[in-house]
Amino acid sequence: MTQLIAESGSTKTSWKLLDGEKLLWSGRTLGMNPYFTDSIELSKQVQNLSRELPTSTIDTIFFYGAGCSNLAMKKLIKEAFYTVFPELKVEVDTDLMAAARALFGSKSGIVAILGTGANCGAFDGVEFVDRVPSLGFSLGDEGSAGFFGKYLLRDFYYKRLPVQISDYMQQNFNMDINYTLTRLYKQGQGNAYVASFAAVLSHFQDHPYIHELIQQGIEAFIEFQLGYFKQWPDKNIGLVGTVGSVHERLIGSTLKNHGWNLVRVIQDPMEALLDFHIARQPS
Repeated sequence: MTQLIAESGSTKTSWKLLDGEKLLWSGRTLGMNPYFTDSIELSKQVQNLSRELPTSTIDTIFFYGAGCSNLAMKKLIKEAFYTVFPELKVEVDTDLMAAARALFGSKSGIVAILGTGANCGAFDGVEFVDRVPSLGFSLGDEGSAGFFGKYLLRDFYYKRLPVQISDYMQQNFNMDINYTLTRLYKQGQGNAYVASFAAVLSHFQDHPYIHELIQQGIEAFIEFQLGYFKQWPDKNIGLVGTVGSVHERLIGSTLKNHGWNLVRVIQDPMEALLDFHIARQPS
């Protein structure tokens, strides 16, 4: 059985082509979040992808993506694939399902993504019993790279940042305010642009300002995202994403203080997701 598996966030999409247990090809493209990428661009990305694949003989495409939580958005993704692969079976699910299968397999737990954005859901081992509504980086995404990037940008322009952090941003990013506003509001994937500033966190992770900012973000994630599941009996939580991986120790201790048990952290879910799909192939 030949399977093309995609795990897509707002920033990038990782691709793996499997033939049975054999990995035939790996690739990476831009993110394919249908909320930030229109149907024409989605189709172009699929067309570009098709040129890179070593074979057109594929049985199924499994696409896991940010922004794919409702039928309309799933339909946009499927239609993009059908422009190139009209006869192919395409299954579209959320990036949260990818995280659940990578973290827990067929076991239950609270699944959370802390990457470019943030998302959280209660997984029973097969499907999500409930999930936090995704409000995007303008209203939600507590504890995500986008959340931290937003506050770093705000504090830079309001001259609230410590001098060394402000200087670092000035030297390593284009901080002209007109560029920032144009990039954020006039061009695509503004959420990914804002999230890119979270790289500052790891560079200054021992600085008191950064430590406090991360602490505030994690506390907000616990209050709003995990608070949604305060009556859920299972307190085991798994995390996927760069923010969770880089700041695992601080996040783990903060979660413990609030009665949660951090059982697993994965920066990139793809390898564990491949194991899941290999295991579920028909014998």
